[in-house]
Amino acid sequence: MHLQKIRAQALLNIISKEFTQLSRDVRSVIIIVLIPLFLLIVFGYGVTMDIKNVNLVICDFDRSEFSRNFIEKFISSGFFSFYDEVESVDAIDRYLISGKVKVGIIIPANFSNEVGAGRTVKVQIIIDGSDANTANVVLGYVQQIIQSFSSDIIANFIFKKTGKLISTVDLKPRVWFNPELKSVNFFIPGLMSLIMMIMTVLMTSLSISRERELGSFEKLISTPLNPFFIITGKAIPYAILAFFDSILILLAGRILFGLEVKGSLLLLLLITAVFILCGLNLGLIISTITKSQQATMAVAFISSVVPSFVLSDFVFPIRNMPFVLQLISYFIPARYYLEVIRGVILKGNGIWEHISSISILFVFMVWTFGVGTMRLKKLMREI
Repeated sequence: MHLQKIRAQALLNIISKEFTQLSRDVRSVIIIVLIPLFLLIVFGYGVTMDIKNVNLVICDFDRSEFSRNFIEKFISSGFFSFYDEVESVDAIDRYLISGKVKVGIIIPANFSNEVGAGRTVKVQIIIDGSDANTANVVLGYVQQIIQSFSSDIIANFIFKKTGKLISTVDLKPRVWFNPELKSVNFFIPGLMSLIMMIMTVLMTSLSISRERELGSFEKLISTPLNPFFIITGKAIPYAILAFFDSILILLAGRILFGLEVKGSLLLLLLITAVFILCGLNLGLIISTITKSQQATMAVAFISSVVPSFVLSDFVFPIRNMPFVLQLISYFIPARYYLEVIRGVILKGNGIWEHISSISILFVFMVWTFGVGTMRLKKLMREI
């Protein structure tokens, strides 16, 4: 009984020491407080996949009412902004080269006559392809507008010839889970996984490395604690801070961007706790391998933060990656965490919709804890 009290007191002392060191370390305060807020603001306001108000330049050789109606289809769509009307194709080239516009439309001189006669007419659309993602999205907008315009022409032509109206398909799309198609609703859940990984892996991996550099690790070994209690004592402060950051991100997302958690908040926090423990264990494993804080930060960043950003489906779709990278992504805990929290936040899913991903996260947590404990035992024997 007395030994248990001693161990409990030693555990509390380790936790208190970690908090004291954190409060005195400016770098740690920056990572804990400023980086999450900075990333949230940057991704929330600066990084977006929404493409609107694309500058458009027109070269209209037809100059008819019909060509004006065609141009109006683009401007009234909300996707394009009229920038200028030019007299030559060379002027369009100069605008595209300068980067002032992204799209140029060249309407031929016989546009209205050919359409009125029921013949196919070619309209040239020039798109700036230096940004492949923007070009693909803009091309989709252009095809959608032209298809709608062509359907109206066909219906009017048949009506003039036959006097009969033809039935057309009235498309009424309905977008679930993110009706306004806001990129921020897609990014904030992914941002949670990235910040959790930065908080847990980077901060925890620096803890033991710092002890080894300062020569205070021997004092930890002399305490009546086994590796399990040492891991627990050093992990609890970072777990608390990471959990606090996750709640802060959810609150900021709700206040700043109107992102509401549609599913169970309790389930979301439980899964976040599991993911935090995975990151803490990975950080401790890295810290027992490297010997300096600089090396620890480099290894932690390359082995955990970068894969969590690239291979978790945060920004880049995994299905579009080479097969080898798709296989590697199965070993990235952030992939499963991101799938769960997006389902809970955006779709209102419960535990059974993501039971496989949740189970894999639990396996990761247990496995990394076991490896971390063994590595710490080995390190203590070596010292």
